[in-house]
Amino acid sequence: MHQRRLASDEFLNVLPGYCTPSAAPASLAVIVRTLQRRLLPGAVISDVTAAELLGYPLPPSLTYASTGVLHCTVPPQSRRRCGPTVRVHRRAPRRTRSWRGLQLSEDLSLLCELAGDLSHEQLVACCDHAVGPRAERPRVNLEELRRRAATDSGLHGIKSARLALADARERVESPRETALRLLLLDRGFAEPIVNLPVQAPGTGKSFRIDLAYPSQRIAIEYDGDWHRTDRSRFRRDRRKDDVLHELGWRVVRVVDSDLLSPSAFLGRLEHLGAPRLR
Repeated sequence: MHQRRLASDEFLNVLPGYCTPSAAPASLAVIVRTLQRRLLPGAVISDVTAAELLGYPLPPSLTYASTGVLHCTVPPQSRRRCGPTVRVHRRAPRRTRSWRGLQLSEDLSLLCELAGDLSHEQLVACCDHAVGPRAERPRVNLEELRRRAATDSGLHGIKSARLALADARERVESPRETALRLLLLDRGFAEPIVNLPVQAPGTGKSFRIDLAYPSQRIAIEYDGDWHRTDRSRFRRDRRKDDVLHELGWRVVRVVDSDLLSPSAFLGRLEHLGAPRLR
């Protein structure tokens, strides 16, 4: 293929010597696999690139689609470079994990790598994902991560990772659940139970409450846009509300605007008698 065509808008130059069609670009996993196997053998995929591959909830501005930059780590003595589309970090060897034939930074190292780019809330959401039901297998244990973070003092960003892990919880299914839980704690409410299972009487069908205060029978449900646009999801939500009302629960539904301006939502919780921190 002629160089002029490769340099045109028809193709994207993703790696030195490697292009992909603009109309149907290669996936991030394919590009990273080419980087690790052909251009920088032995490099470890790290930072936001590893986090994106593992499904961590990153801000859109940090994703590969926004930056066009891949991140990898090599030993400090290495002098290898790989062009403007690859940021090569030089660090002492750390633990790694295998993911679909690739070598990535393992979970604690990855959280430390992310600490400089994320707020505390965003880093907690990543911790929640790492130990949550939607994490890539093998899923790491939260207490094990906390134990390792407490004893490992040689990682840059370890203090931020420790604080985030202290606020992390298991069973969290979305970053909005993380944001909502942290908001409640910040405003002086007691810690809610995350994704509490409830069984419908009669049918025996079970479902989960996003955040719950069981003693006060208060259920807090986060509604993303898909809860309104997906008709089957909308019907399930209404059925869940019916069942919770039958069981004596009060249901508070929260949308994105409530997280931005939470006074009305928090006032309703106060009115319903949601417990406060002592």
